[in-house]
Amino acid sequence: MAVDSGTQSVRAIVYDKQGNELAVARAPHEPYFSLKPGWAEQKPADHWNKFCEVTRKVTNSKKFDPEKIAGLGITTQRGNVIPVDKEGNPLRNCIIWLDQRYTEDPPPVSTKIKLLFGLLGKSEVIKLVQRNSYFSWINKYEPEIYAKTHKFCLVSSWFVKKLTDKFHDSASMFVGYWPLESKKFDWFGIDGILDVFGIKREQLPKLFKPNEVLGYVTKEASEETGLPVGLPVVVGAGDKQSESLGTGSITPNIGTISFGTAASMGVVSKKYIEDGKLGFFTWCAPIPDAWILECFIYRGFWMARWFLQEMGQREIDEAEKRNIAPEEVLDEIIRDIPPGSLGLMLQPHWTPHPSLKYSKGSLIGFASAHTRAHIYRAILEGIVFELKRLGDRVQQKTGVRLSEIRVGGGGSKSDVAVQIAADIFSLPVKRMNTYETCALGAAIDTAVATGIFGDFETAVNSMVHVGQEFLPDSEKSRIYGELFKDVYLKTFNALTPLYKRSTEITGYTEN
Repeated sequence: MAVDSGTQSVRAIVYDKQGNELAVARAPHEPYFSLKPGWAEQKPADHWNKFCEVTRKVTNSKKFDPEKIAGLGITTQRGNVIPVDKEGNPLRNCIIWLDQRYTEDPPPVSTKIKLLFGLLGKSEVIKLVQRNSYFSWINKYEPEIYAKTHKFCLVSSWFVKKLTDKFHDSASMFVGYWPLESKKFDWFGIDGILDVFGIKREQLPKLFKPNEVLGYVTKEASEETGLPVGLPVVVGAGDKQSESLGTGSITPNIGTISFGTAASMGVVSKKYIEDGKLGFFTWCAPIPDAWILECFIYRGFWMARWFLQEMGQREIDEAEKRNIAPEEVLDEIIRDIPPGSLGLMLQPHWTPHPSLKYSKGSLIGFASAHTRAHIYRAILEGIVFELKRLGDRVQQKTGVRLSEIRVGGGGSKSDVAVQIAADIFSLPVKRMNTYETCALGAAIDTAVATGIFGDFETAVNSMVHVGQEFLPDSEKSRIYGELFKDVYLKTFNALTPLYKRSTEITGYTEN
């Protein structure tokens, strides 16, 4: 069984050894809320209640024998923080990855740490981490909560505590502003580095590799979840890494695009490679002793929902009449719009990228022929253009050219979006036979950790199945290639001074 707890919902799926879905249950989360502009929080109790709801549903489905479940795999949204006491009780709401709060005037760090970061060529990283660390923020603005915090948990860490009574998690779950030394699949060994993050060593959970069992379901947890007592619990990796595994992308020539709330592109590397300019991030992979080089757009297919909310009422109404998703209606109206949306070009930085300090979203090239449909297609094209820009940097670093791309995430249901990816990357793009690639990746980690398969290659060959393949159209690829080189890449550089000046004048920034 795999449980995938995302930003919008939690799913529990039971698989057989061939990767077939035997039972599925879903439950929507309560929407995240903002107590102040830029904040994003969710209630931990809602996460656990929905976890129990979906596990009870699948175990009671009578579609399989619950006693034959080999293990429970967990993957969740990443970059979240829940401070808890010694019993694992949350001390405040969960701060989720969409949150943009920051710490003003963080405390100074020691000269020793400044020198160490300087030698590593990461002097600027100190400021970035201190400003954006949720631990530092809680310490400064909610000191009474910080003082009571026994552990800082991810949603996954908290689930493991509730299930096994252990503060355990996988190194491959941690990204962003956690003090993880990804190269070693462990926390940094120098306490002074932890000071930069604003966290104490004893406040961190114990780490495991993605193919290790973290603990076993207790009697108390069994009563809440319906899971068998003693069931092995595995946390393979975060949702984006799990998607790579769920698409079978375990070699550096295959890239995985996740068309999710956040859009990303990941490439597995058996070598540890960093990008000092943060064009991509290096996280622990969903397989041991490997890494994911990940390009990231904070608000990816979130922008599709934004478009529907702000401009898409007509499509929403039409979808309700036909009992289909609004995105299906949008696919129909943009399918015949030519590549480049008649000159409309979008930069998808509705939330700034860490490597682009003054980045903002933009739409340029409006003409009288443009409609809302052209705006929507420009959104899809802009997301893929940005993933290509970042993905090209990954390929330069690895020295390995991509031969194909595989896609996952809710946005991959769109034939138009997937075809745009094939045409912009000028590569075959394969959609899997399931949209639940994240949960499938968690199930594969669990299958290896519990000994069902002896290695990941065998597990992937058995459980991962390619669905439809989208081939690039040579003429559309030519047009997109010229637009990418001569317009998209130059747009940000041309607009950067204006973005910066706009920020200075208005005082508004999300970073």
